[in-house]
Amino acid sequence: MKKTFLLLFASVCLCACTISNKNLLSEKIAKYPNEKYLTKIAAAQDKKTAQSNALVEIKTLFDTLPKYENSDIRRQAILSDAYVGQWWKDKSTGKYYAIAVLERKPAQDILLPYYQPIDGNLNSLQTKISAEKDKFLRLQSAIKMPDLFKEREKLDTEYRLLSFDASSYNEDKLYAFKSSYTKAFYDIKINATITGLNDTTVKTILTDALNSLGFSVGENLKDYDIDLGIETKTDNYPSQSTDGLFWSTATANVTLKDKQTEGVFAAFSQSQRIGASRAEDAQRRSLIAAGEACVPVIKEKLVDYINKK
Repeated sequence: MKKTFLLLFASVCLCACTISNKNLLSEKIAKYPNEKYLTKIAAAQDKKTAQSNALVEIKTLFDTLPKYENSDIRRQAILSDAYVGQWWKDKSTGKYYAIAVLERKPAQDILLPYYQPIDGNLNSLQTKISAEKDKFLRLQSAIKMPDLFKEREKLDTEYRLLSFDASSYNEDKLYAFKSSYTKAFYDIKINATITGLNDTTVKTILTDALNSLGFSVGENLKDYDIDLGIETKTDNYPSQSTDGLFWSTATANVTLKDKQTEGVFAAFSQSQRIGASRAEDAQRRSLIAAGEACVPVIKEKLVDYINKK
């Protein structure tokens, strides 16, 4: 009975200590509201190690981000503002605890000078797009935007980490930049003529893939700027080494023509070989693969041509 009482007493004391430590932790962390601060807590057997560990924990937040050119310099500047806000000793365990703190707003402000040249260039391109009447000249400006978006995204990986709501810098402005970019592409109408196959599914997949370029692509358009011809051919045959396997090699021959000048400015082919247990599946899949392989080349040729107009 006495042993049971002692065990019960020890359990109550342990729970009380645990609850007390949680309450103390909540009380101390409450001084650093999450909307204003990034915080990390660490424990160790001595005060100095606990403080050091807490600062390391703050640093590990940035270690999870991709590394880019100059990112180490930026992140070191940000982390130089991190500090140990509080430390205390848990009397029940003898351990020391420390809270490392990084204020969000000043840390984000360190990134702002890096945004200025990028957004300045994007703003200049957006202004040109808005003022230009010629759709091809508008697109020439828009084509320069993706590299700037990539540079901005590198900064946004850090900015979002520092944001309470994981938002990017000046999101409204970024949305406006991307809207101008999207519209400049969509204003170029491409009339696609896909021949050599009667499979509606394949045609739909290829048209969707072409629309993913950002241009407005469709069949039998009356008002358009670019003629896109895709002639497909297949060579189907059973495998000579594997029973029940059928091969299909599909080739897509592509031509791009400027409607205004009626001149062909690009012509190329892409081939893909696919095997399947059914001849029909092999043919369909090889056609889709060949068509999809053309998509990035089509964009490259279009962009190159438009840049030279």
